[in-house]
Amino acid sequence: MTNWDDYRYFLAVAEEGSVSGAARKLETTQPTVGRRIAELEKRLNAKLFQRSHNGYLLTELGELVRDRVKVISGESQWIEHKVSYIDKSPVGRVVLSTTEDIGYFWLSNLLGNFHAEHPEIDLDLIIGYHAVDIINGEADIALRVGDPRSQDLVGRCLGQVRFGLYASPEYLARNPEPKCIEDLSNHNIIESVRQMNNFPQTAWLRENSDGARVSFTCDNIMVELSAVEAGLGIVALPVYMISNTTNVQQILKDDFDLALDLWLLTHRDLIKIPRIRAVIDFLTEHVHDRLIPERS
Repeated sequence: MTNWDDYRYFLAVAEEGSVSGAARKLETTQPTVGRRIAELEKRLNAKLFQRSHNGYLLTELGELVRDRVKVISGESQWIEHKVSYIDKSPVGRVVLSTTEDIGYFWLSNLLGNFHAEHPEIDLDLIIGYHAVDIINGEADIALRVGDPRSQDLVGRCLGQVRFGLYASPEYLARNPEPKCIEDLSNHNIIESVRQMNNFPQTAWLRENSDGARVSFTCDNIMVELSAVEAGLGIVALPVYMISNTTNVQQILKDDFDLALDLWLLTHRDLIKIPRIRAVIDFLTEHVHDRLIPERS
C-alpha cells in the first residue's frame, strides 16, 4: 500500500541534496529519513538516488518522480487552502514567519495580549532570515523587511523600519567618535556575513568603511548587538532594537539614514480565513508599538 508520507521524505532529500539537510527541514533524524527513502525505493523496486560523497543525486527516474510529486504536493496544498474556507471563527493554527530580532524585540512583548484577544488561535512562529515559501504552504503569514516581489502574495506595507549606526560608550572612550563617514575607515567594524551578507545595511557599512578593521564577523543580528555592547566596534542595527538598551549609542545620525519597508504578506487564498485575518489585523494594529514608532 502506498504511503504518501514517504514521498514527503523523498521530496525533502531531492530539494536539499542530502539526508542531513532533509532531516533538518523535516525536524526529524537522519536515520529516519534514510530508512524512509530505502523503503520507498524497495517498494518501487527502483533507484531514485545516486549516493556519493557530494550527497544524494537524483537518477533520471528520480527526476521524473520528483516533478510529479511536486505537482501532487502543490495540489494537496490547494485543497487544504480551499477546505480551510469553511472556518467561521478565528480558531486553529497560524504559522507566522519573521526574523529573530522582530520576534524577540517586538513580537514576544505582544504575545500575551494576542492570546488574551484570541485564546483559540495557536500561533506557530518560524524564526529566521530566509524567506519562507508561503505559496507552497511553509507559512501562512510573513513579516518581512524589503520588497516581497511576488504576484501570488497579497499584503500591505506597514511602514518603514529605520536603521542607525551604533557603538558602545566603552568603545568610544577608546576611539574618537567619528564625525563624518570618512572617519569610519579609522574604526573597527562589526561585519555581517553569510545569510546577512546582502542586507542593505550590511552593504552600506561595507562600502563606506573602506580601510576599516573588521574586528568581528557574524551572521546573527542578536549576536551583533551583544558584540557592539561588548565594545568590539561599530555596526548598523534597526532602531527598535536599541530603544531599551542603555549601553550603546547612535553615531553619525545625519550621515546614515536608512529605512526599509516592512511588509505583512499572505497567500491570496488565505486572506479571508478568520484566523489569518485576526493575526494580520492584530499585527497591523500594534506595528507602531516600538517596531515602527509614530514620528513626532
